[in-house]
Amino acid sequence: MDRTPAALVERDGELALLRAAVADLRAGRSRVVAVGGAPGTGRTALLRYAAARARDAGCAVAHAAGSPTESALPFGIVTQLLAGPDTPGAPDPAALPLPALCELFLAAARERPLLLAVDDVQWADADSRRWLEALVRRARGAPLAILVAGTRGAVPAGRPGQDRRSDEAPAVARLALRPLTPPGVAAMLAAAFEGPVDPAFAGAAAEACAGNPAVLRAVVDGIDADGLEPSAHTAAELPRRAAESVGDRTARLIDGLSEEHVRLLRAIAAAGPHLGPAALGELAALRTVPVSRALCLLTDTGLVEGADTPRTPPGVAERALAGLTGADRAALHARAAVLAPRSAPPADPGPPADADPFGEGPDCDERAGWRLLNSPDDHAPAADRLRAADLLATCGHKTTVRRAAVLPRTLAHPDTPEPQRNALLALHWLIEDTAPTEESADVAARVPPLPVPPRGPAQEGVAALRGALSGALPPARVRALAGAALRPAPGHPPLFTTRLAACYALALADSYEDAAAGLDPIVAQARALGARTAVAAALAVRASVALRRGWLQEAEQDLAEVEWAASQGSGSVKSVPLTTALRILLHLERDEVDDAGRAATAEVPLRAVSGMWWPTFLYARGRLGLRAGDHGAALPDLLECGRGLLARGWTNPSFVPWRSAAALARLGGGDRAGATRLAAAELAAAREWGSASAIGTALLAVGRVTEGERARAARDEAARLLLRGDTPAEWAAPRRARRVRALTGAHGAPTPPPGAGGRTPGPFPAAHAGEPVREELTAAETRAAELVREGLTNGAIALRLGVSRRMVEMHLSRVYRKLGLSGRADLSRSLPDKD
Repeated sequence: MDRTPAALVERDGELALLRAAVADLRAGRSRVVAVGGAPGTGRTALLRYAAARARDAGCAVAHAAGSPTESALPFGIVTQLLAGPDTPGAPDPAALPLPALCELFLAAARERPLLLAVDDVQWADADSRRWLEALVRRARGAPLAILVAGTRGAVPAGRPGQDRRSDEAPAVARLALRPLTPPGVAAMLAAAFEGPVDPAFAGAAAEACAGNPAVLRAVVDGIDADGLEPSAHTAAELPRRAAESVGDRTARLIDGLSEEHVRLLRAIAAAGPHLGPAALGELAALRTVPVSRALCLLTDTGLVEGADTPRTPPGVAERALAGLTGADRAALHARAAVLAPRSAPPADPGPPADADPFGEGPDCDERAGWRLLNSPDDHAPAADRLRAADLLATCGHKTTVRRAAVLPRTLAHPDTPEPQRNALLALHWLIEDTAPTEESADVAARVPPLPVPPRGPAQEGVAALRGALSGALPPARVRALAGAALRPAPGHPPLFTTRLAACYALALADSYEDAAAGLDPIVAQARALGARTAVAAALAVRASVALRRGWLQEAEQDLAEVEWAASQGSGSVKSVPLTTALRILLHLERDEVDDAGRAATAEVPLRAVSGMWWPTFLYARGRLGLRAGDHGAALPDLLECGRGLLARGWTNPSFVPWRSAAALARLGGGDRAGATRLAAAELAAAREWGSASAIGTALLAVGRVTEGERARAARDEAARLLLRGDTPAEWAAPRRARRVRALTGAHGAPTPPPGAGGRTPGPFPAAHAGEPVREELTAAETRAAELVREGLTNGAIALRLGVSRRMVEMHLSRVYRKLGLSGRADLSRSLPDKD
């Protein structure tokens, strides 16, 4: 079914003006209309509408479109117009004087009213712009309508008196296209789906697509193609699909740029709004194109915003940097950091000296949130206060939020709506749990406890994390609560912090794919809001999930961006222990012990010691000591990690398996009895929690620190648990599976689960006979490869597996690399037949 709406929504005024322009043209009068707007707002659709009206009225029509690849081609626009069936041909526009070239079109218009439609005028070559300028000045000499559209929506206009016929130039009617309003989005959806849609779906669509009609159409087409309905459940798909639509368009635009323009775009993406034009030109190593002209073109394409401090809109930076290797991206970031101090504008004085008690320097959006929370005006909307508190808490300013006392004050206010009250209560208890040592008794005494069962998505996310960290809830219940927290609920505000909590709880419950799928839209939303510190916080959690899962490449990419953001002052002080721990553990995962040691020397701010992630840093440093053979240094870190976790009531070993590591440290120091007690306590806590990965990890420790039949039984059970076909995703990575086999003495392929028909998610054969596969495919890579054989697109595979499209692309890239294949066609030929 065709889902494209028949009418241009919220463009009634523009359509009326175009109808009037066509009527004037039919009556023998000239008109000039300039349509301006961001890409995707309907410029081309309006030109097509006017052209169709003109043809129906018996007028001649000629069409041309600018292109970045042809912007240097002389008279490119004029040549396209002359090639139309309703305009006179010319052997060579460059061979005619400008007045004669204009007279060709004027003469054609005198014979039959003529409409000239020029799309993407911002990319017109210089000669065509001069010709268009001259033709506009002469337009009153014939029934001629000139319609141009572009990002700037401007017709080249000559200076008054420049031409003897400038008095004949008609007035230019300018149309500025704005994004659709939420009612406009709802109207467009109703036309597309032939009836009203779920309000939750319409609201989510308005937010995800930012009112851009083209993005909305692409999202609607994708949902229709996948056989989905516009329901509240499907609304969770919208941010990812909208981001993919913007990304696809961005990729097409980048493909049309020259090499120097691509280098400049990557420089802007890497530097953010921290470099001026001159420094960006130096960073991009421009040689043949002036930086001012290159910036103008990138701005006209919509790939860049801003003049003095150019920046990329949300979603563009990731696509621009996608073609670089990790090393090249890191080098570009490093060069940008070197140039930034030389070109930085005068520092913003920021809030008053006593504004932020810790002086953590929030971004401008965070400063606005701080001012709102500290405003004495209790009549500020509860929703605004909630959003401000959420953003500041996400960025690590939990003490700032608490000292502002916004939570108890707003909770007690009689005008606070129930959904906001429930979300504020969830936010309060999340802050209490993740930073329990900060002064809070006076605040906590005025706040009621979190209700059971939780009320609304925000409380469900907090309940999921609390239940997972303490081990008080079984994994299935944690997954159910976290899943509910991530689903849109009409009337309930979606919070960054509580959704991040839900995603991390899913990872603790072994639902890594669900956690990653939930984090992608959070990162996208933070980017869209321009909240750089919130982006860094979400990426840090996503890197943690990726590392737990064994997705080392994804963890490296997210972690590198977090570290770069921290170097630019956009990272949260409280997340420094997490990023440092992730860097240490990532190096250890790759057997880079020396690099892990260098990472462990990074300075951790004193005020970060009270945060949620400090035990994670101690655990990582203890693991480093174990790997280096320094058991004396490892044991104090691991025991201090355990004391901090137990003080918080976080007994679940799935969060940090500190007892297993401490048991190995005690064994290395000759204390087998102490090691056995720690390992046994870890196994008891793991069995109480119930996740396979936690139990398997504890069994590996028991098998290493005990002796005799007890050790053999633990190793056998660990092998059965971690090497079976439905093994927890954390242990599905080939490197970890090999480690389990080495520690347990198990050999051969994993045992298939019941009902698998003897098949395992093992490796595919090599693409060419005689070439062995050097690396096994993971279960997720195998599933993605099998779906390629079924003919599914990457988007359809993402929907089937419940992951992001970005994750599917990464899975397939690794499949191609591991099997030595060139692409999808080779993969389909190399797969074994299904049983």
